[in-house]
Amino acid sequence: METRRNNRGQANTNYILLDTRKCEACWKCIEVCPNNVIGRVNLPWHKHAIIKMRDNCTGCSKCIKACEFNAITKVTTNNEKEKSQKKNPYKRLIINAGAFFTGFLVVFSGFLIQLSYHMGQRGTIDVNKMVLDINYSEWTAIHKISILLLSVFMIFHIVQHWTWYKTILKKNLITKNKQVFILTTVFLLVAITGYIPWIIDLTVNNQTTRKIFMEIHDKLTIILFVFLTLHVAKRLKWFMTTLKKIKTN
Repeated sequence: METRRNNRGQANTNYILLDTRKCEACWKCIEVCPNNVIGRVNLPWHKHAIIKMRDNCTGCSKCIKACEFNAITKVTTNNEKEKSQKKNPYKRLIINAGAFFTGFLVVFSGFLIQLSYHMGQRGTIDVNKMVLDINYSEWTAIHKISILLLSVFMIFHIVQHWTWYKTILKKNLITKNKQVFILTTVFLLVAITGYIPWIIDLTVNNQTTRKIFMEIHDKLTIILFVFLTLHVAKRLKWFMTTLKKIKTN
């Protein structure tokens, strides 16, 4: 049976607490719940998850991990709750913000190198040309470092949401979450096509093959920028809520 909500829009089972005010109606919690605990209010003017079958909840925490808006939390003691609120927002914010800013740096430095040094050149690059008081070698180093950092942040991000990824794949719900999967796939392709030219340069030194991969990398970076921007725009409310929570604490 459903638990009655209090005047703060909260409902709970013995294991989870749902705050309908924070719910963004993404329905990820419903997709991952194996016991049909959570339902939905899906009116055109009013959308949020609800506790539908309270007694079915076993405390598996899959809905908590799937919710990106902190609308579902674990029922804990006061001490555990305080510790969790201090730790988790910082960790998630650092990983998400780090992935965004390093992703932006990858795109910016990649476009700058392409437009300022590669475009219009026939075989030679003016490595001494300064752009924003930085030369070609330094911009290349910035681009490589930003790719490495983005890779690290994205690995942490994927690990953080690994349960969600496995559930979506298992239940064949990729179509409903295609934006996230396209972003993940494009990132992997950008990383691979970015690393391969370095490997070629250090080993076989085949410049023709190296340039082909660099061209593919540049084009994929444009697609990455588009989907990264859409993803961040969709999660903007979470960023603002988390920043406000950290500031309050």
